[in-house]
Amino acid sequence: MLVGEWLFFARDLTAMLLGTALTLPLNVAIVFGGYWLSRREYSFDRSLRIAAWVVAGVVLFTLMNLVLMAIISPESLWYAIGWLRWAISTSAAIALLIGIIEARAIEREVAAEQATLEAEYVDAQREWLDYLNALLRHEVLNNANVISGYASVLLEGEDEDVPESSRDRLAVIHRQSREMADVVRDVRILLESLEEPPMFEATDLSAVLKREVESLRNLPEEVDVEASIPESAFVRADDLLPRLFSNLLANAVEHNDSPTPRVRVTVETGPETVRVRIEDDGPGIPEGKLERLFERDIAGNGDHGIGLYLVRRLADRYDGTVEVTATGPEGTVFTVELPRARTDTERSSVPSTSEATGPIEAPQ
Repeated sequence: MLVGEWLFFARDLTAMLLGTALTLPLNVAIVFGGYWLSRREYSFDRSLRIAAWVVAGVVLFTLMNLVLMAIISPESLWYAIGWLRWAISTSAAIALLIGIIEARAIEREVAAEQATLEAEYVDAQREWLDYLNALLRHEVLNNANVISGYASVLLEGEDEDVPESSRDRLAVIHRQSREMADVVRDVRILLESLEEPPMFEATDLSAVLKREVESLRNLPEEVDVEASIPESAFVRADDLLPRLFSNLLANAVEHNDSPTPRVRVTVETGPETVRVRIEDDGPGIPEGKLERLFERDIAGNGDHGIGLYLVRRLADRYDGTVEVTATGPEGTVFTVELPRARTDTERSSVPSTSEATGPIEAPQ
């Protein structure tokens, strides 16, 4: 259009340059707006609405100017063409701007509504988690403990009313109720790990492991436990740490077909991490199960239940790792590595140019 005007109306060069200068910024704005829209992932309906704004704006504003031109009667054809070009460029640029502003406003409104819905969903989920946690704690866990307790009394007593043939069934009831209680505790810990942001502090891993090893020695069945645990070994953790190791130790016994399961716990303290090795003399883990050993088993067909999934979740929670470092017919070795934490006493013995402000300090 501009080239045609230059060819046919070159006689009035000054007026032509003035008309071009007035409309060129508008045309540049239209091109830039189209390029900006092409890089936005607007829906088809949103893009169609912007196009409708442009078409409607151009048509209405052009018609208004045609009416004005009919009333005023432009002094020349060039003047009328320049007027129309200015009207079209101006209306297209303004309508495009209005369409973009409206599209962005709608986008922000939709995003705000989505955020509100997500917040309401999160609140509803948290409420359900709280309810399930209370239900597991007060109903399921208590009932499982009652069943386990009565079965234990009947098994350990000398009640002649309990025939010998029923004792095997009582043993199954006792074992299954204990396993159910363990699963409930694991689920509760998973729920608790989702409720609040983690608040870590220097935790004595040695004390935690000593308590768990002592619990293993007090099991009804005989277990040969060896432990090499230093006096203290501090890691960055919270109150959920004991469950990580109680599950690994229970796993070492439950899946061991030896007459007397043997478990060995070894702790090695490094400058930045604390490494715990838990060895057993069980049958080992089949190659086909190693890859998915720490993953969730939603169908409940796994041999290790929720326990090892919880172990991995807790290790991740503490920025640590857990892996099977050896397995075979002679047994399996699980290795847990956790970031080490220095206590106030250890920090004060190390020269430092800056004052620590927190209760613990992870080695860098």
